[in-house]
Amino acid sequence: MIHGGTLMTFADYALFMIAGQSGEMVHGVTVTFNSEFVGPARPGELLTARGEIVRAGKSLVFLRGLISGEAGAVLAFSGTIKRVRHG
Repeated sequence: MIHGGTLMTFADYALFMIAGQSGEMVHGVTVTFNSEFVGPARPGELLTARGEIVRAGKSLVFLRGLISGEAGAVLAFSGTIKRVRHG
């Protein structure tokens, strides 16, 4: 079994990795985070997160994604990142 909080932490991390798919590293903080547990994670199963940028503005980036295993969807999530200046 995997704790739900662990899945949510993975999803929060994935928000920033998804935001970086545009080729630009996004430095920021999570402003909003929503998640729905939609299926079980099986023991020993590799879980992957995939997602998309819904909208990227100057200060906010809106994203959504899905964590899945071999048996299907485990966690649906969405969130907003507030960009902060780096350096």
